[in-house]
This record gives sequence, C-alpha cells and structure tokens, in this order.
Amino acid sequence: MRTALGDALAAAVDRLWRRKPRVLKGEAAVTDGDGLLVQGHAVRFAALDAPEFDQLAKVDEDGAWINHGLKVKDALTEEVGGRHVRVAVESWDRHGRAVGTVTLDGRDIGEWLVREGHAVAAYGDRYKDAERDAKEACRGMWGYARAFDPRWWRHRKAARK
Repeated sequence: MRTALGDALAAAVDRLWRRKPRVLKGEAAVTDGDGLLVQGHAVRFAALDAPEFDQLAKVDEDGAWINHGLKVKDALTEEVGGRHVRVAVESWDRHGRAVGTVTLDGRDIGEWLVREGHAVAAYGDRYKDAERDAKEACRGMWGYARAFDPRWWRHRKAARK
C-alpha cells in the first residue's frame, strides 16, 4: 500500500540519485586492493572483496609472511594505476563511495582481480566462475600456503579490539 510519506521518500531518494554520476571516466589512482579514486570520487569494485591493507599471507610453508593487501594493491596499480578507466556506478555506499564495475579498454578489472586470485567473489555470483578458475589454477592467494578470506580477516581484527 502506497503512502504519501513513502512516495515523498522515494522521490527524495530518486532526486539524490540523479545528482550523483552514474558513470565515472578518468585516470585511476589506486587506494587499496579494491578501491580507486576516479574524477575525485572514491570507488569500490562491485561483487568482490580484496585483502585488507594490513592482511598477511604465507607464500609457502618455509617462507615468511607477506603483506598480502599491499601485494594486491601493487598488482592493481600495475594494471590500472594512472590509466583511463570507466566506472559503471551501480550504487553509492554509506560512506559516499561509488560502487560499480570498473573497465579498462572494455575489460572488466573486477573479473581480472578475481581471476588472478587477487580478490574473492562476494555479494552475489557475478565472479564465481572467475574465482573457480583461479582456485583450479592456484593463482594468487589460491596458490599460497596460508591465505585468508578478507571477511574473516576483518572479523578477526574486530574481535581483537
């Protein structure tokens, strides 16, 4: 059942959404493993989750722990840093960040992150096949002796506080 208050709220949300860009195009500055700055807007990749900046992983049983989050940020920087990307904005999160699909020369960079084992598929099934391929080929985190799902890492970190 529609109400006047509900209609007014829907209209206000629609007006706010129309004011925000639905497409961002410009040079990408990498902020972390799943974040960019494009046209002055903070951008998060949709449908994936990358390691946190301080997240650790162990490459092999005899090796030392590495900063997995920094390694992913470096890989993303090498791939798109300073290059012209397009962001199809799907939504804006509670922190004011654009959440969307990032492409470079028509190639989905989110899918690349997951397929290379730099991120996990999350928030739906969009990149599940890419994640399966990365696991089967032992690429990125799937080839490490010890790597952690970013959601688990954040939960563990929050529990320590």
